[in-house]
Amino acid sequence: MKKMMFVFSIFMVIAMLMGCAPRATPTAVPAQPVTAVSAQPTTAAAETAVAAPSIYPKVIVAVQGDPSNLGPFVGMSLGRIGVLTTMYEYLFYQVGPDLTPFIAKSFEKVADKTYDVTIFENVTDSAGNHITAADVAYSFTTAMGLGNLQPLGDLASVTAKSDYVAEFVTKTDLGGGINKVLIECPIVSQKAYEASSDQMATKPITTAAYVLTEYVPGSSLTFERRADYWQTDSTKSPIVAKANVQTAVFQIIAEPAQHTIALQTGTAGISISVPGSDVALFEDKPGFSVLRKMDNLTNLIAYNGSTGNVLTNKDLRMALSYAIDKQALCDAVSPGACNPSHEIGNANFIGYLTKWDSEPYYEFDLAKAKDLYATSGAPAGLELTLLATSQPPSTGLVCQVIQAQLAELGVKVNIVQVDPPVFNTEKYDPTKYDLLYDASAGGDFVYSPWQLMFDQKRYNGTTSNWFKDDKLQSLMSAAATDTTEANVDAAWQYIKAQDYMQGLFSYVNNIVSISDVTSVFLDGRGFVVPGASEYKQP
Repeated sequence: MKKMMFVFSIFMVIAMLMGCAPRATPTAVPAQPVTAVSAQPTTAAAETAVAAPSIYPKVIVAVQGDPSNLGPFVGMSLGRIGVLTTMYEYLFYQVGPDLTPFIAKSFEKVADKTYDVTIFENVTDSAGNHITAADVAYSFTTAMGLGNLQPLGDLASVTAKSDYVAEFVTKTDLGGGINKVLIECPIVSQKAYEASSDQMATKPITTAAYVLTEYVPGSSLTFERRADYWQTDSTKSPIVAKANVQTAVFQIIAEPAQHTIALQTGTAGISISVPGSDVALFEDKPGFSVLRKMDNLTNLIAYNGSTGNVLTNKDLRMALSYAIDKQALCDAVSPGACNPSHEIGNANFIGYLTKWDSEPYYEFDLAKAKDLYATSGAPAGLELTLLATSQPPSTGLVCQVIQAQLAELGVKVNIVQVDPPVFNTEKYDPTKYDLLYDASAGGDFVYSPWQLMFDQKRYNGTTSNWFKDDKLQSLMSAAATDTTEANVDAAWQYIKAQDYMQGLFSYVNNIVSISDVTSVFLDGRGFVVPGASEYKQP
């Protein structure tokens, strides 16, 4: 039996970066999360409850969304994604195509569908619970049962083989796709999770370098640097485990315009949500730094493909897609900070083909939309329900613009917006919508957003929106297993032609920080990690 052993160290990552990654400037946001890996290590044993002289005392990060539920295994939302990297730790952290140790130090492929994962022996959470392979198995098994972390749908089982080795069995041979599984699930103590009266929804107990000390729903989350953080060797952990600031506050400010005011008045030190129209207030101005980075998320419309739904008709789906003017949508929702989509994904992902930027992708054509509508046989006065989350506030405007554009086609759209926890349940109920306004990212590779939305292994044999398509599944699998340009392009051209979902746009994040913040660090999802950001010496 052929075995492959994967053991990673931060030195390997540094070597990789020196060869192929751009050097970080003092205020640059890294294109891949590890570009700031040169910072000094932290020794937990030398810390005290009071901030050490070299540690910046406090930073306030303005964020748009409220997590609503802080539990480890719940569905994603804008607010949740914004604090996940500060709040939880995973088996590994992904840097480009590679993994670096986090709670786990290595994994070994021992059979086509079986992996042994070895964790560090000294992992503890903020309550002093010792983490073992049994806790890893418990975390993954619980998350698999709840069904909110879709990549875990590739798993058949996770069990503890010994105190520090967990066995992962997948449903198929995933090849490089195992990486996504190993970075998806937060690891918590079974004892702590079961002792929590609300499954850690308001008070998570985690292994991270920061501990949540206060959560005021709708207002803020406050994290304090742990004096007893378990990992004392910085060469064995990713950059996101750094703790360069004593106190990190995530201030929930829903309206982007208020982010501008917070920065101007000194009530926030970092924001990635400043409106494009306000960037000139900070750019090249003393006391501030400005950077721009396209968000990983592709905002999209998913069409309901369940049996009996009118949108199983391909001509009708295409009619709706041609009736949506993506550029006008961007101009209305986020002028100067929004890029229309050329696929479900964008150029941030490894393997993206630049030729897609100039290929047709349902450019607005109302006449063509009307012809397709007539061909579809859909009745006049068709009414469709559009389901969307309530966060961020711009979501409502997006829905209203789509509503107005489809009205030009003669389709009446009824908008239903719900809070993120409800949305994460109802989007998997085929009776709740015809059109779903959602977003996709799902990993670092060009096929990651496709797998997140279409992989039938994760959705009981269909796409997430109930289309059954074995050819799509085969093409995606080929692209993920052998990521050649031909395989990737074949998968995308088929996805585009079927039009089960329509990519709309990606926001461009305007990242503004005060001068005390010398480098803003963004995680793989594009959100601020205060502990890994860099600051002037206090």
